[in-house]
Amino acid sequence: MEQSQTYRCDGCGSEYRVLGEPRPKIVCRDCEREAALSGTAAAQRAYHIGYTRYREARRQLSDALATVEDGEMALARGGFDSAASDFEESVEEFTTTVREADDDSLTELAERARKKATCLWQAAEWLSGMTYASEQGESTQASQYRHDAENRLQAATEYGTVSSPEELLQTAETEVQSDT
Repeated sequence: MEQSQTYRCDGCGSEYRVLGEPRPKIVCRDCEREAALSGTAAAQRAYHIGYTRYREARRQLSDALATVEDGEMALARGGFDSAASDFEESVEEFTTTVREADDDSLTELAERARKKATCLWQAAEWLSGMTYASEQGESTQASQYRHDAENRLQAATEYGTVSSPEELLQTAETEVQSDT
């Protein structure tokens, strides 16, 4: 059974259901603008991109924390800045997932991922500030930044583990089977 995907015109909002061909080019018959993938398919694609960015940001954050332990503050700051940027991009993709999802379980998982990534993004920014303050000899300010980062890292634990895209597909397949 072929699955249909929904495309929404960026101009007028008209929707088109398409069977078969992945990523066809759809031009709106009403306003002649290109229609973009929307709905669950768009949500799943955004989640996959967000998850990939999130995993990379986690790796960068871990590496930067290890670099701090080695006393390389300038190098660590670059790692924290890169992690913050990737966390920010993952938050944008998880937000798109929440907006586009037609299914409550996908929305819930993406919202939890968005909140966790936001906490980690904020922590990475505070840690970057900590390294800068340390380099400048401002130990009191560095301690405050570290404390703020630790609070955000602790808050991130409240959101559990971010599900992989494969886990999302398994959850969706299980729900479809239980509905039939």
